[in-house]
Amino acid sequence: MEPALARICSCHLGLADEHGDPGSAPSGKLTRSALMLATADGVGLRPADVRSQAAALELLHNSTLIHDDIIDADESRRGRPAAWKVFGIGAAVLAGDALQALGLRTVVDDTGPGRAEISCAFAEALALVLAGQARELTVRLGPGTGIAEYDRIVTEKTSALLEYALVTPALRAGSPERVLDALRGAGRRLGLAFQILNDVEDIWGDPAVTGKPVRSDLARRNPSFPVLAALSAGNPAAERLHRLWHADGTTPAHLQEMADLVTESGGRHTAEELSRSHLDSALEHLARAELSPAATSELAALFDRIVHRTP
Repeated sequence: MEPALARICSCHLGLADEHGDPGSAPSGKLTRSALMLATADGVGLRPADVRSQAAALELLHNSTLIHDDIIDADESRRGRPAAWKVFGIGAAVLAGDALQALGLRTVVDDTGPGRAEISCAFAEALALVLAGQARELTVRLGPGTGIAEYDRIVTEKTSALLEYALVTPALRAGSPERVLDALRGAGRRLGLAFQILNDVEDIWGDPAVTGKPVRSDLARRNPSFPVLAALSAGNPAAERLHRLWHADGTTPAHLQEMADLVTESGGRHTAEELSRSHLDSALEHLARAELSPAATSELAALFDRIVHRTP
């Protein structure tokens, strides 16, 4: 990678500090690669059989984080300054692009079984992520139709990478289509369960756990799922929330009142219940994927930890 871009990427990944000196900052949980390795075991593969694809997936995921922080103007990531705050917006955009290019090259250069199918799946996942990011910027979410559009954005932006993590080992192993379909369904539902609960945590979570400022979605008036559910509730709390939502206030007291109204209107409860439902559905799809019992058990535990952010 071009040295200036490599320095930005290394800093974002926690491999080095902003000056390029070796570092040991948090670099994330490597969730998607963990899913891929566990699935590989479930279809009789060795970790080395999907090592390149697992690395590429983490590179792609991190590219989306760099770009998301720019789009959302989030100044911190994993408890430290976001890449754009350290290196500037233009350089950070290019660094995110460079991670995508490196990920694609890593997948294409691997000559193992199913190379063509795996490469196409990676390219499709990349295209879906970009489509979801674009849709998030251009589609106006609101009461009524907002929840359907929200599901589409999450399916593209979040679920696509989880589906790739689960499907890639099966493609390498030459698994039948019914197994691929079950794994795709598991990834799709897992993404919805994760994102909805992630939206809950943005409003009520602990920044020490999430690594991002609390209530940033409310401050930006980003209609996350709890807000969409609250605005669609049709009760007095929803009406008061609607008025505050369209006001300009971003003070802690204003955001606290909005958060309280999301709870009072039932938005938080609806979000938590739907997240649980999607997780249950993901586990049902996983059970139909014909993986080894040990891998199925490991993946079920991983699904739960991903959604609930437990160690």
